[in-house]
Order: sequence, then C-alpha cells, then structure tokens
Amino acid sequence: LVASAKSWLCHGKVDRHARILPWAAPEEVRKVSPVQAAAAYLEHVRKAWNHSHGDEEELFLENQHVIVTVPASFDEVARELTLAAAGVAGYRRVTLLEEPLAAFYSWLKGHEHRWDTLVRPGQLILICDVGGGTSDFTLVTLTAGEGGSPRFERIAVGDHLLLGGDNMDLALARRVESRWRGERRGGLDTQRWQALCHQSRQAKERILGGTSDTHRMTLMGTGSRLIAGTMRAELGRPEVEQIILDGFFPILQAGQAMPAAAQQPAITEFGLPYESEPAITRHLMQFLEDHRRDVADVVGKTDPVPDFVLFNGGALMPQKIQTRIVDALQQWFAPVTAQRPDILENRRHDVAVSLGAAYYGLVKLGHGVRVGSGSPRSYYIGIGGDTPDSGNDQAICLVERGLDEGSAIELSDFPLKVLANQPVRFDLYSSSYRSRDRMADLVTVDDTLKRLPPLQTTIQYGKKGARTTIPVRMAAEYTELGTLSLWCQSLVSDHRWQLQFQLRDNTAPATVGEEVVLDDSLVQAARCLVQDAFDGDDAKTLSQLVKTIATAVDLPRDQWPLTLIRNLAGLLVALMPARAKSPAHEARWMNIIGFCLRPGFGDSLDAERIKRIWKLEKQGPAHPKQQQVASEWWILWRRLAGGLGPGQQRQLSQELSRLLNPKKGKASRLPLQHQLELWMCVANLERLYVKDKIQWGRLLLAQLQPRQARPQHLWSVARLGARELLYGSVDRVIPSGEAARWIDDLLAQPWPQPKLVGPALAQLARKTGDRTRDVDDAVAARILDWMAPHDDLAHHRRYLTQVVPMAHQEEQTLFGESLPLGIMLHDRSGENLDEREKKSP
Repeated sequence: LVASAKSWLCHGKVDRHARILPWAAPEEVRKVSPVQAAAAYLEHVRKAWNHSHGDEEELFLENQHVIVTVPASFDEVARELTLAAAGVAGYRRVTLLEEPLAAFYSWLKGHEHRWDTLVRPGQLILICDVGGGTSDFTLVTLTAGEGGSPRFERIAVGDHLLLGGDNMDLALARRVESRWRGERRGGLDTQRWQALCHQSRQAKERILGGTSDTHRMTLMGTGSRLIAGTMRAELGRPEVEQIILDGFFPILQAGQAMPAAAQQPAITEFGLPYESEPAITRHLMQFLEDHRRDVADVVGKTDPVPDFVLFNGGALMPQKIQTRIVDALQQWFAPVTAQRPDILENRRHDVAVSLGAAYYGLVKLGHGVRVGSGSPRSYYIGIGGDTPDSGNDQAICLVERGLDEGSAIELSDFPLKVLANQPVRFDLYSSSYRSRDRMADLVTVDDTLKRLPPLQTTIQYGKKGARTTIPVRMAAEYTELGTLSLWCQSLVSDHRWQLQFQLRDNTAPATVGEEVVLDDSLVQAARCLVQDAFDGDDAKTLSQLVKTIATAVDLPRDQWPLTLIRNLAGLLVALMPARAKSPAHEARWMNIIGFCLRPGFGDSLDAERIKRIWKLEKQGPAHPKQQQVASEWWILWRRLAGGLGPGQQRQLSQELSRLLNPKKGKASRLPLQHQLELWMCVANLERLYVKDKIQWGRLLLAQLQPRQARPQHLWSVARLGARELLYGSVDRVIPSGEAARWIDDLLAQPWPQPKLVGPALAQLARKTGDRTRDVDDAVAARILDWMAPHDDLAHHRRYLTQVVPMAHQEEQTLFGESLPLGIMLHDRSGENLDEREKKSP
C-alpha cells in the first residue's frame, strides 16, 4: 500500500518520477513513482464518478472543470507534479486550490447569507489545517473593498511543514515499542512496525474521539513463533492525551523561541523527512509572529491575535485538540490581550475541503463569495554577474505575493542578457514573508528567500548556433490553474523561450557557501598557464602545472575557489583535443579537469561540461596501454560521478565489471594501485541500482583478505553499503538486512589493524533515524562490543547510537579527497548553512 502520496510529491531528496513506492517494500512488490501514485488516486476517483453517471458521457469527469486541492505549503514543483499526475489520470481541465482556502470556502457556503453578521471588517481568521502528513496555516481577513463592500483577503500562508497525524501515530507506536524493548525484546521489523503504527492510529482516533478510554493492541509473531512471539499492549486515555497534547500541542509562554532541537536534522520514518520539532503549536506561534508585519499592514493590528479559528484536517477533529490550540493562542497573547479566539465550525468536517472546492468552482463562474488570494508567495529570479561562473547575491522580484490568477507581467524596464545556444539555468527563489516587495524590485538574497529547483532552457538563436549574448526581458504568469509560468522574451526578435523546472536533475542538492573571490587578473594568469602547458610539448611544464598555478594565484590547490576551478574546467573542455598529443598530456588533462570539476555538480554549467566530456567515454583514452593514463581515466570518472545519471553510471559499472570481475578463463592481472582506483570508482557510483550495489559489495567482500586489505578496500565497502549517501537519493541505499550480512562478514574475520575496518563498520551501521535504513540494534551492539577494546575507534561509536549530522570533514573523507571550497553536500545545524531551508517556524 502506498501511503502519504502527497508528502512524497514534496520530497526533494528523491526522484519523484522513479518507482520507489511503497517505500521499503519487498522486491516482488510492483513499485510506482510518487507521481504515478497520485495519478492512481485521481484515476480511481475519475472512474468511480464516471461509473455512477452511466452513459452520460458529457458528465464524465474528464469533460468537467475539476478543482484539485493541495496543501497550501506545496511549492511550485509539487504543484507542477500534481498537475502532471492529473494529466496522467485523464483530467483535461484542472485548477489547483489550497486546502485551507477550500475549508474556508466550505464555511462560507454554509453561512452564505449571514457571514457578514458573524465576521466584521478588520477581524482576523486563522485557518489551522493539520492532516495526516502536513500542517498548514493561513490568515484571512475581511477588508473594505471597492465601493465600500467588504471582501475577504488572504494575507499570509505558512511554509511547508511535514508534520501531522502520522507523527502522532509514530509517537504512540514508539511508546508501545519501548515497553516491549524493556521486556528485552528487539526492535520491530518494518512490516510489524507498520502494523503497530496502524493500530496506534486506531487507538488515537478512538480515545481522543471519545468512543473508548482504552485500546488493546496485538501483534502476532512471525514464522515458527506465530503464537509464542505475539506481543500485547494497552494504551489508556491519560497516556494518549499526555503524548498527543503535551508533545504536539503544548501550552507555550509568550515569546518562547524555537528550541535548538528544531535546528537538528529532520526525523525520518518510512523514508519521509518529518520536522524535528513536533510541537505544532510552536510552529503555529512562530507563523503568527513571522507575519506580524503583514497583519499590521493589512488589518492595522499591532499584534497578530486571531479573532476566529477555523479547524480542518483529520488530526484536528477531536474537540480536546481544538480546545488545546485555542488555549495555547490565548496564553501566547495573554500579555497584550485577554481575548480568546472563537471557533468557526464546518458542519461536515470530513468533506469540508471537497464541498469548499466545489463552491470555489461556482465562485470562478461568478457566483458566491470570493476570497482574494492569488499567489501565496512572491517569486524572484537570481541575477548573476558578467560571467557564467558568477554567483547570485541579488534577485529581481518577478511575481509579488497576492498576484491574482490569470495575471501576466513583464519586466519591461529591466532588460537582461542571457547566453544563447547553450543550456542556461536561472536561480528561482520564493518567499512567504516579503509582502512589501513589488514587481521589478531588486533585493538581496538572504534567509527570507527560499531557493527552489532551478529553471532551465536552451536559448536557441541564429542559424549558425554561435554562442553569443542576447538581450531579453523576463515575463511571468500566475495562471488560472494556480501555477507559475515563466519565460524569456527576446528584445531583438520575436523569439520566446519557456522556462521549465529542473525536476529530474542528476546533481545533488549541494549548498554553495562563502568562498574566496580572486582578482580577475589572477584567474586570467591561471588560464594562460593552462593554455601554454597544453599548447606546448614540455613534459616538465605539464607535470608542474598544478604547482605553477598555485604559485600564480598564491593559494594551495585545495583552497582554489569554485569560480576559479570551474573557469579552468571550461578552458580544459575546450582543450580536450590536446590530450591526445602524448600520454603525459592525456594523464595531466584528465587529472586536472577531474579535480576542477569534482564532485560533478555545484555550478550551473556543470551539466553541460560533463555532457561534453562524456563523449569521451565511448572512445576511451587515447593512450590506454599507458598505466598512468589508465588509472587517471578511472580517477576522472570517480570525481565526476556525482554529475552522471543512473544510466551513465550503470554503463561505467558494466565496463568496470569486465576488469574487476572478468569471466572465467579471462583473468585480469591489474597492478594493486590501479585495482584500488577501480574499486573507488565503483563505490562512488551512488545512483546504481540497489541490486548492482549488492553484487559489487559481495564481490569485494569475497576477495577481501584481512592481511592484504588496503584502506581503499574498506572505504569502498563503506560507500557501497552506506546508510547515508553523499549525493544519491535514499532509494539507492542497500537494505539494512544486506548491510547486516556485510557487517557479520567483517566482524567474523581477524583484522590485524582494526582501525582500518572500524570506519567502514560505522558507515554500514550509521543511525539515520529511518527504520527502513537503520540496522537492528542487536547488529549495532555487536559492533560496539567489537570496538570497545580499541580506543582509537571511540569517535566512531556515536554514529551507532545517535543520529549525527554529516560534518564537512566527514564528507571529504567519504568523497575520497577534498571538496571544492564552498560546496557542502548536507545541511548541518550550527554552521549557519542555507538558512533559507530553516526559515520554517
């Protein structure tokens, strides 16, 4: 069963077009992608509707205008994917509507002829929507419209919060499991854990719904212990209320900030990265405080105190939870007012969103009461410098928050220049907070802007395809469908180029932080040294090229900034033919371009550079019999692997298999150092299918001899079986059971140097917080016992007992060498990295 389909559409760390669901399902289970799962739900609704209308084809759903509701926190990528799913399901005319607004429209429909007696102009309505997987907050007010007639306006929408009823079920299940652990029983496997979570949901709904004071839970044993292995537990009302009310809806004191725990890595269950801070009321208060200025601007209130609360979502159906949230609001604003918000009620809570969506459809036809909403966020295009390698520190506001559906805009007073006849990318940002920014405003990129997946296109211009710059202006439309459409309009022709979200990027979500900025004269000097070295025939000049560049720019190689190395990489791509002049030219070319392009991503033009280098893969090296050239060939692909797609990595894997695992009768005699480079290349192919990784890992473990093992062998085992990947998506992690078998193989052997195998064991059993990836506690305990006598392995033990964010130095160790300055593969708390991702309250 595929659960949380909508949440998976928001999961940016997986390929949402890949067949990865149900998460952690056995191999024999047919899998679907998150988009296919959403499409299947929508298709079922369409077929059921059509079946109920018999032969009346004009009433079939594909012939209707359909309103599809989505969480208000859905970003543009998730919205685009929802529309794609609707198209696959056979829907022809679709408009997206945020679920909190749909719930409010349902309330309006129920009070259509007397809402003006219940709500006065200037009063603030908080829509609190907590479903199974997400929490959404929205603020609406009644304002005086044109001619003095009042109209409802949406003034704020919260950021994405993957937090809801599912997290409450997990908390109850953990409580029950902890009791069983106290009885010296091991943790539950994935299948039984899912069953326990399902029973925990039933307990929550029955007890908080008032139909029962206790709920008995039973898990049958497995295999030969079907009866003897049965586990039982009982949850009572006091315990459930304590876990749910105190854990998720605590009463907070005014001004109480988000705790440091909220800056820790997200909690992962069933593959989804949930919020690390479970207190929904804490997120709610932070949302209100973040929009204090919006309330002041629109309503004139100095404090964002809601006059009314409208509850929506299955998690908020219990009366006790609603009362608790109102109590929390009253306590938070107690220093400034004794006001207690009133509750607006939808009579049919379970279908409120559907009824509201249908009413919204009538509103679009000119009937009923409309809520002014428009774009829930403002959008910005990053503005780079004069070169392709320049970074963005400023952005232009392209769509201001609240822009009405169907509005098209052009930045006619802000001409830009773009590079033609090559792929270009535009950095796109959004903000839920900056309500005062207006179209064409130039703003500084800071923590109030959230980076979205880039927009990409190829600006094809001219018959000869020459690379040039052409003047354009940006244009956008917030469409009637509820999505954002962007394009470039040429100022010298009638050409117009649509910009598409890069949803299936082969690159990892690296963060580019602060870096050294070199004077342009130093960059040009480095380029001249490279050009001269490859134009000439002096082997000594080639061998000392890196040292010569380091002297010229007065920086050691590992401190060269990203802008310099990518600039040199562009030059080296152009110098590709020069590599064939001699083995020395080829070895040095592969070595330097691999170094300058590592780890294969991090710059907007890396994909184009690697695309051109990949053409060499079919040709092979020009001097394959030279050992140095053969080794540099595989070092090159190891360094660039992060920029290669799954198909490209599989192609490299097949070629490596012929060298490392030749057929019988075709023994491959490889020098040890060359063999180590091959294994390290294999291990860095993180996008390989899981079955391929398993085959490689088993082959390496079978060949491993403790007294002959080298650090690179154990490093390769660790990378192939890692619980936390450097750049690959989480669906490419080998199963925890397979990792446990590798661990047992390593523990069973006598290692003369335990410090070699210790780091590999730590990576194979590293805690991620995701039950499907984490090995059993008993396996981790065996490793801890094995490490206990070895003091030099003490710092590895913590990876087995707690979730530890991956530090930058650790990334470099796992990558196999230093990463370019400024490139960081994982967010880490406490280092002030990419605060845009942490702006959510």
